[in-house]
Amino acid sequence: MSILEVMIIAIVQGLTEFLPVSSSGHMVLTEALFGLKVPGITFEIALHFGTFMSVLLVFRKEITRILVSFFTKIWKIRQIPRNYREDEWFRMALLVLLSMIPAMLAGLFLRDFIEGLFDSTKSVGIALIFTGLLLFITQWAPRVQKPLKGWNVLFMGIFQALAMIPGISRSGSTISAGLLAGVDREKIAKFSFIMALPLIVGATILEIPEIKGGSQISLFNISFGMLVAFFTGIVALKWLIKILMRGRLASFSYYCVLLGFITVALS
Repeated sequence: MSILEVMIIAIVQGLTEFLPVSSSGHMVLTEALFGLKVPGITFEIALHFGTFMSVLLVFRKEITRILVSFFTKIWKIRQIPRNYREDEWFRMALLVLLSMIPAMLAGLFLRDFIEGLFDSTKSVGIALIFTGLLLFITQWAPRVQKPLKGWNVLFMGIFQALAMIPGISRSGSTISAGLLAGVDREKIAKFSFIMALPLIVGATILEIPEIKGGSQISLFNISFGMLVAFFTGIVALKWLIKILMRGRLASFSYYCVLLGFITVALS
């Protein structure tokens, strides 16, 4: 694989991982339309690690506070209810754990079905249309400033599980769910990406045993792709946050719907 092909795949991954247009769907389409296939599980893990580090860098302060609060207070079992009420960062840590439940259940019981969808560009197109419609209706989301609570976090978690389907954007679906639930935009911007981190780690760990023998791509290309995904991810993250705070998330809906119809038509 040439360095240009590595760069294209890494840029697609870095941008679409965070922009509400579905990274999995775009990777399937990149392979189907341009013949650019991710060369092995090692390279795929490297790309995910690059975008994972993007989130760690952009939200480093929040993540540090969450981890410190969680690991210093979770051992005090009797004080958990009080700490949940009084400590914002401890509460967010528990809410992140709650948000993981739907995706974990989906991965446990529907993994084979979901993996089968990656072979169908038509299903990706339909899922992209769904993503576009979901983004479009956020224009009518309630203009309230509700805090993050168990029920709306679980609602976001259900949409995060739904986003395991290629073509459904994880960031787009969870942010849309939060907006429709009336959660404060600034809180959604942070929580939507932080809640994905444990799942990214878990998915990566599950992929490691699938590495067999030597890599199909050089160490230089793997490292280069990871760095491109990392820096592209930072740009995409900051851009999306600005768009969300301006209330213009629905602008991505036209792209998703158009691409979805084109994909279905060409399938």
